[in-house]
Amino acid sequence: MTSADRYARQRVLPEIGAQGQRRLGESSAVIVGLGALGCVSADLLARAGVGRLRLVDRDVVELGNLQRQTLYSESDVDRPKAEAARDRLAAVNGSIDLEAVAKDVHALSVRDVIRGADVIVDGTDNLETRYLLNEAALDDHRPFVYGGAIGTYGMVLAIRSPETACLRCLYPTVPAPGSLPTCETAGVLNAVSVQVAAIQAGETLRLLLGQAPSGDLIAVEGWKPGIDRIHLARNEACATCVGGQREFLGARRTEVLASLCGSETISLDPLRKAQVDLTALEARLRTIGSAHRLGGVLVADIEGHHLTVFGDGRALLGGVRDASQARALYAKYVGV
Repeated sequence: MTSADRYARQRVLPEIGAQGQRRLGESSAVIVGLGALGCVSADLLARAGVGRLRLVDRDVVELGNLQRQTLYSESDVDRPKAEAARDRLAAVNGSIDLEAVAKDVHALSVRDVIRGADVIVDGTDNLETRYLLNEAALDDHRPFVYGGAIGTYGMVLAIRSPETACLRCLYPTVPAPGSLPTCETAGVLNAVSVQVAAIQAGETLRLLLGQAPSGDLIAVEGWKPGIDRIHLARNEACATCVGGQREFLGARRTEVLASLCGSETISLDPLRKAQVDLTALEARLRTIGSAHRLGGVLVADIEGHHLTVFGDGRALLGGVRDASQARALYAKYVGV
């Protein structure tokens, strides 16, 4: 089978055509986060013939991922997600370049992660990293396709500033740790994550082909299917895209980490101080493990990890190997 045959159904689309297909083959995208959204986005972009894909994730495959993360199988459990995704996509399309990056994305690494990419695709699981990517995209003048899914609901926004609102226009106030549900505590319908990621992939292809972003927030309800479009104007008071503030990109680290001597426990202390609603967090964590209040702290045991969360957002994370796993665990169970 020739490469022309591979994309025949795509080249015949008037929106793409032969010239557009060539342009896709010369384009590049970075997918940051290879969970439910990143898997589907990366899969569709690879099948569409985007010439270079950088696949970024700090985590390893877990059995519980397989319910919604479509690039992995049982044989991939405990493998780095970036490597497992690369190998799967190489088997799907051997004519494109695939780069696996198994590393944490933070203020010191984000520029290397997005370097050379024509579009940044959001597959992350926490707002902190999304704010960081938003700021890096603004500084590098790269489009950023935000996506999120929780429960049965999801949303997508293709961002290309100054033509559109940025993520901080949409979420001007950074929520306190533990104030938002996570996929671990609220669950996620696999069908809605696929819908959201498919829209992200479509928006990414349009941007790579030189189309202007709509500026619309696309909201998806997956259980009783429906899609709404909400036009977002750029917030002229936005501290990030208008005011030039780089709160997340400028921070060398958004938390302080310290290993506790003699144990597999890491203390994570967010630099952004905010009071955590421990009662609400306890209710969410009790749906997936044991959790109870002990005075001014919340103690939880979840999937082999012992968590102690303090009212100011600090947490002791037990049963972790390193700082990267500690950050992932905090984002997964506490949030932000």
